[in-house]
Amino acid sequence: MDLLFKTPFTLIAHRGANLLAPENTLPAFALAYDMGAAWVECDAVLTADHVPVILHDRNLLRTAGQQVNIDELNYDDLQKYNVGAYFAKEHAHTTVPRLEDVLELALQYGRGVNVEIKPVLPEYAALTAECVCTVIEPYFSRIPVLVSSFEWDCLLWYKKHSPKVNLGYLMSDWEPDWKEKALELNAISLHCDETILTQKRIECLTDSIFAVLAYTVNKRTRAEELFKAGISGIFSDDPQLLSKGEAND
Repeated sequence: MDLLFKTPFTLIAHRGANLLAPENTLPAFALAYDMGAAWVECDAVLTADHVPVILHDRNLLRTAGQQVNIDELNYDDLQKYNVGAYFAKEHAHTTVPRLEDVLELALQYGRGVNVEIKPVLPEYAALTAECVCTVIEPYFSRIPVLVSSFEWDCLLWYKKHSPKVNLGYLMSDWEPDWKEKALELNAISLHCDETILTQKRIECLTDSIFAVLAYTVNKRTRAEELFKAGISGIFSDDPQLLSKGEAND
């Protein structure tokens, strides 16, 4: 297990404490840390003026009720959109944070950040990877930072241009050649959809040099099962899942 995951049971708050605050916002990340999460996971995309910001979707329809694409807005214009009111009135002035804002928050708490890079289009993969790298590099020696992406070209960019970045290889479906791909990237972790993790597959994965992380786990019974099988950590929407006395069914 990589030294980034120093405890045998690591919880990474998926988009922050998104059951109690609007996803991918500073209130959600701060609440996740306050609730004890060792890490938060956030989704990084680029604005039209190449500022890495935290948003899961390409457009703002789901979180701000506006059919506008993130890559059509400069950062300053993006701040005019509210991405918290859909969740609750008290978040009516919440805006899309910069990646830098999340890293600064993590620095205050001394916790980790998993940055999942989501290029809005495949042709933006290298540019997004480069812009994210510029932001995260100053934090490498200060807090744990892990970069992951479903976009292969993003990960290849890091291998070529910034090999010291900690990379996580994502698997939503079982890939027989996972080991070759992860080794090619010099990845330190495997991030797997928990629904593909059978006991046999977990044994195969954990018998490797990589930390194995499962997403998205919201039942304590499943978390306990996965940890017993030997995985290193889980992504969860509930930062207190592991500290609850009873299973969250």
